Amino acid sequence: MSTFAWLVIGHLVGDWMLQTDWMAREKQNGMATRALLVHCLIYTGTLMAFLALAATRHALAPPYLTVGLTILLSHWFIDGARLAARWSQLLRQTKQEFVRIMVDQTLHLLVLAFVVEFLF
Repeated sequence: MSTFAWLVIGHLVGDWMLQTDWMAREKQNGMATRALLVHCLIYTGTLMAFLALAATRHALAPPYLTVGLTILLSHWFIDGARLAARWSQLLRQTKQEFVRIMVDQTLHLLVLAFVVEFLF
């Protein structure tokens, strides 16, 4: 499996399987909430674990600190600034929750593509 595929699976685990209802609700209350911090730390830790799995399979030596900070800060910004909702509003997209979720997920996947393409 490619490094990007490992990171996508890590993303699904960290952003969906390990996010509690408390995190999902409370992170909406601003960029400095405990819920957002906990979610971003769990998410980043999960992705770093999956990156380590990819590295052992592909004999990679990824720049873990740079990748970890990029993932942490971008996830914090995307979720905390409610970037998907702002994007949808800017483009006057439908207000259906599904569309906002897909925009959010696309933003996170773009970050992972950036990480694999430019930080390795």
